[in-house]
Amino acid sequence: MKDLPVHSGNPADGFEQQTDAFFGYSVAISGDYAIVGAFGKDVSSKANQGTAYIFIRNGNSAWTQQAILTASDGDSGDEFGFSVGISGDYAIVGAPGKRIAGSKVREGKAYIFFRSGASWTQQAMLTAADGSAGDEVSCSVAIFGNYAILGASKKDVGGNADQGKAYIFVRSGTTWSQQAALTASDGAAQDFFGFSVAISGNYAMVGAYGKTVNGNTIQGKAYIFLRSGIFWSQQAMLTASNGATNDLFGNGVAISDDYAVVGAPGKDVAGGYLDVGAAYVFVRSGTTWSEQAILTASDGKAGRFGTGVAISGDYVCIGAENIGGNRAYVFGRSGMTWSQIAILAASNNVPSDKFGSGVGISGNHILVGDVLKDGLGANVGAVYFFAR
Repeated sequence: MKDLPVHSGNPADGFEQQTDAFFGYSVAISGDYAIVGAFGKDVSSKANQGTAYIFIRNGNSAWTQQAILTASDGDSGDEFGFSVGISGDYAIVGAPGKRIAGSKVREGKAYIFFRSGASWTQQAMLTAADGSAGDEVSCSVAIFGNYAILGASKKDVGGNADQGKAYIFVRSGTTWSQQAALTASDGAAQDFFGFSVAISGNYAMVGAYGKTVNGNTIQGKAYIFLRSGIFWSQQAMLTASNGATNDLFGNGVAISDDYAVVGAPGKDVAGGYLDVGAAYVFVRSGTTWSEQAILTASDGKAGRFGTGVAISGDYVCIGAENIGGNRAYVFGRSGMTWSQIAILAASNNVPSDKFGSGVGISGNHILVGDVLKDGLGANVGAVYFFAR
């Protein structure tokens, strides 16, 4: 695959001069459009308000910045851009640090943007109907067609602190309204359900990396939900066949048609190698989801492989954000077999980077974030596009 680096920001807004903007922490791609979050970006005098950037593809390799997105009610500490998603003419940006109604610190909010021609405008602001301080609603977001999902991994449920919850919103015309609030049937304290979310067609997926499984703390679990009309119900609970303590299974999730992928960046391997990481592919048959493959890096250099996961058709991209290695891996499916077909690395990689912190895939194009890339300041961030 060809490395097509994108300029890490727009000099006109002073982006490159800012330390700790963290451009590239969150990324998403859909067709000819991509979105990149910079949750540490200062806006005017408001520290860490955050910004998101839209890029458009012209031809096979030319990506240019089309828009800079900010929240209409942006304020210091919002962390707008901590999570992003895009689908067709709609983009969603999460701001988990957003203060709501004055006293609800870090309740969180998400913003929907709509494209008309070359212009992107804010269409809606999404908040949880039962939101409260510390929930961090929109720590993860995803969008598909008329539906959006927001994760709130620090939401207390009943007496369970940080059990987590996810919220489904649906669009009617220009109005977005909450349709469902999702929780795990076996939810418990510190599950962090909602740390990662994904949505495709009638299916939604939620990761809970903190879930204790068979006595293994922080092994993690992921959940599949199915929509029937206006109702969403839990269809499956996914766990790794070789799960163990501290795997962080569910740290990242992605879903496309009948396939789902779950990252487990804390997975250890034989020989005492810690946090090498793995990713798991699941396939649906009727109402049953079963593990089809366990993905690992062929070169053995991955660390926290599975931090970022993305799927599009028969291809999966897995980010491995280990400092010093900095790679992403592409796998392709033939029948029931998944095999590694490419290793992606930045053309200007240095050991202190974090290439692979976020990944996105759409058709023949892949986007990889490098949140710790230095520019004229430290940790400015960068993104790289790859074409097949």
